[in-house]
Amino acid sequence: MTGLRSYACLLACTSAFVGVHAYAQTHTKSLPVRHARGASPTHTRPNESLQTARTGIAKKPTEENIVVTFRRHRSADGVTGLQPGGGLIEPETAPKSVSTVSRDFIQKQSPAQNPLQLVQLLPGVVVGSADPFGVTGGTISLRGLDQSEMAMTWEGAPATDVGVYTIDTSEFASNEDLEDMCVQQGSSNLDTPTINGSGGLLSFRDRDPSQKMGGLVTLGYGSFNYHREFVRFDTGEIGHSGVHAYVSYANQQDDAWRGPGHDRIWNMDWKAVKKWGDDNRVTFVGAYRDSIENTWPSTTMADWQTYGRNFTWDSKYVFGPKGQNYWRLNRNPYDNLLLSAPSHITLTDRWKLDVTPYFWHGYGNSSTGAFINNTNGNFFGTEPVTQSLTLPYAQPAGDGTTNAMTLMAFQNDQYRGGFTAKTDYRINSHHDIYLGWWFDYSNDHDSVILSPVTFSGQSVNIFGETDNIKLANGQLFAYQNISTITTVNALFAGDRATYLGGKLTVDAGLKVAMVNRNGTNEVPGPQYKVVLNDFQPLPALSARYQFNKEHQIFASVSTNFRSPATPTLYNAYYGHGISVQGTKNLKDEYSISEEIGYRYNGPLLVASATYFHYNFTNRQIQSVIPGTNGAETVDLNAGGQTSDGVSLEAGTRPFWHFRPYVSGQYLHATIDNNIAGLPTSGKTAVRSPHWTGALGIDWDNGTFFWNYSIRYVSRQYSTFMNDEYIPGYYDMNASVGARIRGYGPMKSPTVQVNFINLTNNNYLSGVQSVTTNAVKTHGVQGTAPDYLIAPGLAIVATLKAGF
Repeated sequence: MTGLRSYACLLACTSAFVGVHAYAQTHTKSLPVRHARGASPTHTRPNESLQTARTGIAKKPTEENIVVTFRRHRSADGVTGLQPGGGLIEPETAPKSVSTVSRDFIQKQSPAQNPLQLVQLLPGVVVGSADPFGVTGGTISLRGLDQSEMAMTWEGAPATDVGVYTIDTSEFASNEDLEDMCVQQGSSNLDTPTINGSGGLLSFRDRDPSQKMGGLVTLGYGSFNYHREFVRFDTGEIGHSGVHAYVSYANQQDDAWRGPGHDRIWNMDWKAVKKWGDDNRVTFVGAYRDSIENTWPSTTMADWQTYGRNFTWDSKYVFGPKGQNYWRLNRNPYDNLLLSAPSHITLTDRWKLDVTPYFWHGYGNSSTGAFINNTNGNFFGTEPVTQSLTLPYAQPAGDGTTNAMTLMAFQNDQYRGGFTAKTDYRINSHHDIYLGWWFDYSNDHDSVILSPVTFSGQSVNIFGETDNIKLANGQLFAYQNISTITTVNALFAGDRATYLGGKLTVDAGLKVAMVNRNGTNEVPGPQYKVVLNDFQPLPALSARYQFNKEHQIFASVSTNFRSPATPTLYNAYYGHGISVQGTKNLKDEYSISEEIGYRYNGPLLVASATYFHYNFTNRQIQSVIPGTNGAETVDLNAGGQTSDGVSLEAGTRPFWHFRPYVSGQYLHATIDNNIAGLPTSGKTAVRSPHWTGALGIDWDNGTFFWNYSIRYVSRQYSTFMNDEYIPGYYDMNASVGARIRGYGPMKSPTVQVNFINLTNNNYLSGVQSVTTNAVKTHGVQGTAPDYLIAPGLAIVATLKAGF
């Protein structure tokens, strides 16, 4: 934009070594360089297509020639010491609320933490964690909207389950490979590949390969027998092809922080980039992860008050119904592969093209124990099983029948592929028009099957895929056996117009989303065929006005929707006929959101404040079905909802080596109507704390560094009747470290120690399942919600070095 003089973090650095990205700033005033450790070269502006993907609007090149070059730290992990707020805030230009976490913050956290935990200090973000090492995904909400209503993209590809919208960010990139994470609190963009973006957008991307050959090694050890090894190799330019690439490998193992159990995870990431000519770029990026994770039993409020953190799985196996709680029967093995190839092509000086093909395959289960009889009480769908089941490792029941323990595996096998294609044409100096298409196809098979468990409590196969229990006629005995093909076509178009010499930018567009779910239920019962067709027009309008280099205002009006999740369509059977009735004539959640905000980008302070308003119809609340170990979910229609709030964040650039950050939000979210015969109108919406806030302090002189953070979340209701809630809580984290002089091939070695839940605070961190009421009200029997127990204190030490 003409006249815009801003501080910007370069997204594609062509002279970085082992992931260290230089940071240059442009401003008419010079700032003192108090923490100098080495000069950072001047670079060109960020790749415009990448910036568009992250913020939804392209940043135009500055016309200023005055460049002040700041010095950065010599680090092996990419920490510059220059990002505002210790890497928790960046100057933004999108015409809607956006918050970005960069490498300056990410690389100072424990490498084991998952991306959800890395954004928990941002305004409006509430993260519930179940373990200190980020293995389990936990829960996340934005402005009171849960993870099933959030779009998530990784390198431009959708990274959520298309059927149930689950988010498990730990399945993708290692933290050492992350470049930044962007949270768009208000809504997704027109070109975001999502059918559940009413709650906002979480996007993240990996670092680009280094221009020179080299790499990074990290070794970690910590509490609960945690150890982690990571190595990355950068090829530099391969021959004279102009292609740069890297591949990384990580291995992690740890014991359960409470009770028995352990985790084992290894993953590989890779990325290759080819650039040529004027703003042309082709990328191929991938991630593969193989894991066997410990699961955590969610707790009711009564169990929490009775047992506290001692509520967990049993460490010893006992044959009988109690054996269902044996830890080896309650695990989560999963394999995951995601590929993406975002490409940006400059066809002419006016015409550009962005194409991102992608592919995803996930396979695994969440399991629990099921103690069954070979004859009595078994149902296959709605039909009672009249013939005896053949049960290995059975014992006499005393009535002529036999009992056996089995592994009940909630299996998921999903293939998903598609692409987004967008073309942008600049008509004149005032108008850029764009047109795009998103196509997505997925084949999703979900089943609940039984397999043998030995007398010692060991499953024959942890994936539950061999020697499955069958009926006398050889048919697979299953509590669930559904297959769903989902096809999505979304067309979008818009005009990005600039006026007043580039100070005013207006973006108006329309997205038309068409969703078809076509499924079959192979379990006997009244339901076989399931069909859902959605058609949603989604207009959007946003604007931004840049008063000068420091002051900016923005406003947006967006419409979004959430197509009903797949499990809501089907009847569910768990041994005794229909447990959950499939819903017919489902209606989409539809939202209209408005925002108006102000940003300040000064020589010392970067800050923003936003007022937001939402209006929902057919609000969909995702809840976990009891007895399924968190594997099965169902949508609850909460009718209408209105939300209002204010959020703010601010961070400073370095002064005396300090870079503090602060964020906060006030949220008022209410239910607009009565639900299920209960007087819920006017009640506070679930998972919607009135107050959230966070403080972060970073100190780094290039050799020594430390940081500290604290966040606060007020009470969150877990029922529509507001008769049960999580009390408000706080959580503290800290780290301390030092960079050591390199020796031989070892470059910039770094030692850091992270303290997770520094004060060992004992609290419930998130709502796992929501109910209408916990206490019997107006003749409606109450059902207890479930909660996540926050992890206790953990200490992780990490040694890093480049080569």
